[in-house]
Amino acid sequence: MNYKFHYKNTAFELFKLSFFFLYSSLAGIVNIIFTVAMIALIYARWDDATDLLRVVLVIAVLFFVLFQPVIMYNRARRSSKALKELSLEFGDRGIAVEVEGKREYIDWKKIKAFKRFPQMLIIFTDNTNGYILTKRFVGDNYKKVFGDISEKIKR
Repeated sequence: MNYKFHYKNTAFELFKLSFFFLYSSLAGIVNIIFTVAMIALIYARWDDATDLLRVVLVIAVLFFVLFQPVIMYNRARRSSKALKELSLEFGDRGIAVEVEGKREYIDWKKIKAFKRFPQMLIIFTDNTNGYILTKRFVGDNYKKVFGDISEKIKR
């Protein structure tokens, strides 16, 4: 196995990652339940509600459906400005990382974990840091590439 990628993640990729992590957590489940409850409440009590209550209910629904994703995207856009272009080279013994001319080698045994999302693979080097690989720069055979890398990490 030998793969090499030179890339810089985009704001939208960071947004997708944040979105996946949020909605696969307890907070995301609470967001979904709250939104469904608000929509049910609007449907059941719209005729009885005062104008102020209608505004509050609509804003409550819009917070999770519209405002929260916009806030998350803006945060991802700010974060993406700090990202640098990097090269990742995956080999049989580990990962070679190059950023701004500095090169580091990470043995497969030092990789903590990986997480797959649709068209995305995150390789964790510790509990909070990692590398994001996406279909955009891996190409159409991303499933095979992600599978090969995942197998190396599992060992």
